[in-house]
Amino acid sequence: MKKIINIIPKPIKSFLRPAYLFILKSPLGYLITPQGSRTQLHTYWRHPGDQHNSPEGYIGTLENSEFLLKLIKKYVNPQEKILEIGCNVGRNLNYLFGAGYKNLESIEISKEALDLMKKTYPQMASSVKIHNNSVEDTIKNFKDNSFDLVFTMAVLEHIHPDSEFIFLEMARITKKYLVTIESEKDLSWRHFPRKYKKVFETLGMRQIEQFNCKEIKDLGPNFWARVFKKETK
Repeated sequence: MKKIINIIPKPIKSFLRPAYLFILKSPLGYLITPQGSRTQLHTYWRHPGDQHNSPEGYIGTLENSEFLLKLIKKYVNPQEKILEIGCNVGRNLNYLFGAGYKNLESIEISKEALDLMKKTYPQMASSVKIHNNSVEDTIKNFKDNSFDLVFTMAVLEHIHPDSEFIFLEMARITKKYLVTIESEKDLSWRHFPRKYKKVFETLGMRQIEQFNCKEIKDLGPNFWARVFKKETK
C-alpha cells in the first residue's frame, strides 16, 4: 500500500489529502499508514536505524538555527530561561549559546546524541542542563512557569497521539512564550500532522506570529513557525 501511495503525483495527493486524513483517523487508517506505537517511537529516537536521522546529520545545517535565533531574540533576552524539547545533538542550543543565551535547558531521549554533543560542542554541553529521558517522563516534573520560553523544532510532529498531554504541560511550564517550528502535514508511521495554532490556543496560549518555512533549508513548505504568548488571567 505504501509503495502505491508513493507513486501518486503530488497534485493528486493534495486533492485527496482531506479524505486521506479522514480515513486515517478512522479504524481503517492503520491499513493505509500503520502508525508506530509510543514504545516504537521511543526506541527509534533513542537509536535511529537510518542515516537520515542519525545524530551526525543534525550537526551541519545552521540555517535552521539562525532562523530560530532571529525569532527568539524578538521575545526574550539572553538572561531569560529557555527550554528546548528534543535538542538532539544540540545544534540549536549551541547557536543560542554562542549568541549569549546561557540560561538553557533541554530534554533529549537519545544518549547517543548527547554523547556526540559533548564531543562536538563541549563548552555548551558542560554549561547546559540536559534531561536524558523521554519528554513524557520529564516534562511533568517541571514546576509551573519554569521557563520564559519553550521551543521545539521538528519534534512535536513525532509525538504519539497517546502523548498529547505534553502540549498542556508545555503551556503550563512556560511563563511567557512558546515557539513551535513543526511540520503540520507530513504523515508516516512516525509523523503525526496537527494544526498547532488550534492545539495551543485551546490551552491558554495566543498565537502572535506565524511564518511558513518554505524558504528555510531542510524545513520546507510543510513546516510552520508559530509564536504563542501565554494569556494571563
